[in-house]
Amino acid sequence: MEKTIRKPNVFEAFSTVILLIGLIIFSVKTGTSSVPMLVIATSWCMIIGNKCGYTWNNLMEAILERLGNLMEVILIIFSIGIFIASMMYSGTIPTLIYYLVEVINPNFMIVLSFVITGLVAMIIGTSWGTAGTIGIVMVSIASSMGVSLPMVAGAVISGAHVGQILSPMSDTTNVAANLANTDVMTMIKRMSFYSVPVVIFSIVVYTILGFIGGAGQADLATSTAIRAEISSVFNTNPLVILPMVLVFFLTFRKKPIIFTLIVSSLVAIIFGKIFNGSSLATGLDFWYSGFNIEKITGLGAENYSSIFLNLVNRGGILGMISSAILAIIATCYGALMTKIKAVDVVAEAIFSKVTSRVGLVFSSILVSGLVVALTTSSYLAVLIASDLFKEKFHKEGMDDKDLIASCMPASSQFVTCVPWVDTAIYLASITGVATMSSLPFNFFCWGNAVMAIILAVFGIGFKKRV
Repeated sequence: MEKTIRKPNVFEAFSTVILLIGLIIFSVKTGTSSVPMLVIATSWCMIIGNKCGYTWNNLMEAILERLGNLMEVILIIFSIGIFIASMMYSGTIPTLIYYLVEVINPNFMIVLSFVITGLVAMIIGTSWGTAGTIGIVMVSIASSMGVSLPMVAGAVISGAHVGQILSPMSDTTNVAANLANTDVMTMIKRMSFYSVPVVIFSIVVYTILGFIGGAGQADLATSTAIRAEISSVFNTNPLVILPMVLVFFLTFRKKPIIFTLIVSSLVAIIFGKIFNGSSLATGLDFWYSGFNIEKITGLGAENYSSIFLNLVNRGGILGMISSAILAIIATCYGALMTKIKAVDVVAEAIFSKVTSRVGLVFSSILVSGLVVALTTSSYLAVLIASDLFKEKFHKEGMDDKDLIASCMPASSQFVTCVPWVDTAIYLASITGVATMSSLPFNFFCWGNAVMAIILAVFGIGFKKRV
């Protein structure tokens, strides 16, 4: 006899959330990996799901379906590992660092990391592509200068996600416009009420941070030493930069990101052979193992500074394995939370009685953030939150643009703030900075939520529904 499938009750639904939060706090306090914590939380979700009438096959089908959708993300993560190793092997990134450290003042490194990545994100519309290309370069330059990496990582992550709200090329802005039943430029204009002030705030604060301690131990001697080490190993001919130019060209032409990364990596390998005389076999092996300067020069690590080694010995598929595993386990948890509808129960229990404009905007942000954390999906976040609050927004005289604009600060940006969400995992991998370390300086990604609430208090940007 088949069980009757039901929604979890309030206690069951909240137990899945509270357990995860408790386990993550335990993980942080003890310094242990979050992977086993997510495994435990996932197992508990399966128990709750079984109690609610779902069979093992029901739950596994949900997991496998979500994992199927995740495979492209995993392949992108691996492709980024290949790309980084290739750009080191060709000397592309070291050459960019060689020239840029001479012209960039360390005091402006943090704000430039935000401004440059922000401009690129606005042009190409992809946060992953921006962070995985120019973001890597900016972090590498900062590392060679001795500039605070958590600050630079926060600036890079913020800049890479400016396009998720302000670029007409971005998929998230187009999805938002579709949900709000309007055109993309109108939707961007609506969201700019809170995002533009946050951009200005970020520029000002990043500039201040660069002058009051963000530059850290940066000095001329450090930059000079790094340039000398780079030129001793790599051919710094400006032509070596062309593989990176190819990345931006293919990205701007809207070629698939995996195609773009692999093609650019192949070109980089050829450039490494031509300009540095390295073995093609060695270069291709780096795709898997990650770039290692000792295999190129035959000299031991003691012959190089620790800054230089940390700068170049990066990338490869192996270097991205832990990120991929975390993304897989987190996706399993998110798939179960969605399948058994625990997220719906929690959201309805907490926010069902909210009515005022400020309360609705605040609740939309919280629900969107909660869904991101529990399902790892930005699209589900905006869909669930908008479904929950649509009628309430209309009753308060607000239109669909107000509703979607209230969901977007969390649904499009909080993916960078939750350590087990694939975007945050990816960003931590390429910057080398843990999510929680860069979070205080990730102004754009949490600042939009703060500004949206402030504007709701004063009613700025809201119009009566037609």
